[in-house]
Amino acid sequence: MPSVTLRVKYHNRTKVLLCYVLAWGLALLLPLLALVYLYPYKLAGSAPELGASLLALNVPLPQALRSALDSTGGGQAALGAAIAARDLVWRYAVGAAVALTWVLALLCQLLWRAGYMRPKSGARAVLGAIRTYRLMLLAIVAICLAGALALYLVGVRWISGRTVWDYLVYFGGFALIPLAAWVSFRFAAPPALSGKKAFFKRL
Repeated sequence: MPSVTLRVKYHNRTKVLLCYVLAWGLALLLPLLALVYLYPYKLAGSAPELGASLLALNVPLPQALRSALDSTGGGQAALGAAIAARDLVWRYAVGAAVALTWVLALLCQLLWRAGYMRPKSGARAVLGAIRTYRLMLLAIVAICLAGALALYLVGVRWISGRTVWDYLVYFGGFALIPLAAWVSFRFAAPPALSGKKAFFKRL
């Protein structure tokens, strides 16, 4: 019997969803993986001191962090525990800064998309969408720069002997977020705006 090859045709909505999952998922997952797996091998013991300041300000912390900061003891074991706690607090701070920036940028992009789901006029709507896309992308870049600057002022500037690994692990996520937004804007725009040869590409 002749073999039959089945081809799966994906609906545009499925392609758009996959585009969002891949672009925004990788923009958040890669920085978090760097903090979990790359940090211990390249930057362990180099974190700035944030724990005492957070405790003094009564900032709500996860129980694991609070227990690590409250642990007491003496000798070399206490020193190792203090360094580990400092690293843990710093990694949580970096992860929280990247995650917050990611959420704000994704909200900006989704708000733009929602505004053009049912445009009133085709050509005029596309021109308006291109203009607002550029403004919104600039806003997302500004959000990421603000997040990176805040992280630098709070902790990175106090790290002595900074290397390329410091900048890669701490600021890599802030560079990936605008890239994810750009991919979503250009390749996952609403159907009314997109086309194969249009400014907003149809997947």
